[in-house]
Amino acid sequence: MEQDKNREDQQQTQETVQETVQEKPKAPVIVQVGSKNYEIVQNHKEGWNPEVFRDRYSEVLERYDYIIGDWGYSQLRLKGFYRDNHPKATKDSTISYMVDYINEYCNFGCAYFVLQKCKEQPQAKAKSGS
Repeated sequence: MEQDKNREDQQQTQETVQETVQEKPKAPVIVQVGSKNYEIVQNHKEGWNPEVFRDRYSEVLERYDYIIGDWGYSQLRLKGFYRDNHPKATKDSTISYMVDYINEYCNFGCAYFVLQKCKEQPQAKAKSGS
């Protein structure tokens, strides 16, 4: 009986991981926050909410290559991750750790989204001289 429950839990975890890999918006969605552009690369269970994101966003997240937003108890939590080969990254701060982070620290089955910083950022407008 207990083995059946463990198998069922493992199967649900594997299905969650497979959903994570397969969910990507059909057309690229670009979001501009401050001076940075981000692409929504994953929107699991419609977790993306631009108004709440803008309220919760902090400039400290600009240093990261990815931002994960997850929902728990009607609260949006944001966490930054580096690309895998980033010189400042530790093992648990790289994007390859994302699935572990979602499984260990997020509410089971929660809605979440993943933003990736765009390589091409908007150009700052040149100041006109007087």
